[in-house]
Amino acid sequence: MKEEMDREEDINWSEHIRKSIRERLGGSPSRKIQKLVGDYQSDLDRLWILHMFSYGMSKRYVYETAEMVFGEDKDDVVDEVEADLEERGMERMHDEIEDGLKVGDTIQNTVASYGISKIKQQVKESIKDSPREVRDGIYILSLYVRDRLDRESTSINPEGIERTWEIYTGSEVDIDDIVSTGLIYKNHYNSNAYNHWYYKIPDYGLELIEEIISDSSDFGIYHSDPKRSTLRDVINEEQSREFLRWMNGSSQYVSSYNEEDDIEDELDNREINLTMEEFAEVREDLIQSRVLLIDYSPHRSSTGNRSSRPARWSYKLTQPALDNMSEILLENGLPAQ
Repeated sequence: MKEEMDREEDINWSEHIRKSIRERLGGSPSRKIQKLVGDYQSDLDRLWILHMFSYGMSKRYVYETAEMVFGEDKDDVVDEVEADLEERGMERMHDEIEDGLKVGDTIQNTVASYGISKIKQQVKESIKDSPREVRDGIYILSLYVRDRLDRESTSINPEGIERTWEIYTGSEVDIDDIVSTGLIYKNHYNSNAYNHWYYKIPDYGLELIEEIISDSSDFGIYHSDPKRSTLRDVINEEQSREFLRWMNGSSQYVSSYNEEDDIEDELDNREINLTMEEFAEVREDLIQSRVLLIDYSPHRSSTGNRSSRPARWSYKLTQPALDNMSEILLENGLPAQ
């Protein structure tokens, strides 16, 4: 063996030996993942739960998400999938394997190639069978991610969506009802700076949202983006114009702790011709016209070189409104930002 190694100086023998060991133990990491996904192809529960794990979700929230998606306890299946990953040394989703890809990325890519259509079809049917309020919430969710559809996945904070959704429908809402359709995954983030809930929209979720934007009726969602005529009506109404002036044309941030007081003070200081009651009425009208959404940024604690920052509400024009509003604002003498 030593003589053979000396003769073949151009061979990286350490890598060759590692490769041989990997093959004897079940192949390369990507091959192990392909085989695992292949083994799960006929078992939607395991395939879907594997996909949840791929986003680095803690086991606790995989338990919760799976139970909401499947409508029953799936703890045993979650445990089995975790054991399968550990057996293959694939339990750490952020570990890099081949070609700079991480374990989680490779699982997602493999599921996308071999099994994502089953998951997408299940989610689509679940959305169509959901109550009207949930389908309304999914439409509202689509307004939050219009500028993120080209990403592999994205995350959202629930507070803003739930608040906008509740104003839109006029009834109590719960973002976990959207989790139950399988469109998003529930998770929690905890670090020195942040401690908050966030919800992951996986790769197939963004694809489905793009389909909803293209043809929402195919999902039993009967809403349309605001038309230019609606936006002109908004601009031509005096109180709406004042509200948009408060928003500086497109967006405004307000502390979540003293929101009403801060808004009232700013209306006075900037001589915006709205009472707080009128402000609330216009806010509701604009949300129900799909012109306005309210987003949320969680509290950030002081850490390292970063100072603390209180939680904030973000008032924003929806992307469909923003796409057309700039021109209309300029036509009416308001700043387009």
